[in-house]
Amino acid sequence: MSERRPRTDIPGTVRPTDRSGRSRSDQSELSRYDVLLVSIPIVMLCAVVVGLFAPIPLWASLSLGALLSVPMLVDGVALNPPT
Repeated sequence: MSERRPRTDIPGTVRPTDRSGRSRSDQSELSRYDVLLVSIPIVMLCAVVVGLFAPIPLWASLSLGALLSVPMLVDGVALNPPT
């Protein structure tokens, strides 16, 4: 019979760290991409609220919200992609 081995990291690999020696996996501050992921739904939610309570059609406010979200999406995906 074969015996079970404990789960270990792959030999020869190291965990990535930044210049201060901190591990990248335990970041406590928000990254650029966290802010982008939060800001796009906030823009769209504001567009819905404006469309419901302002005298403009809902489709117009949602279209404006989508247009305002495009630069954030392009920035996060094409201009500064995650590495």
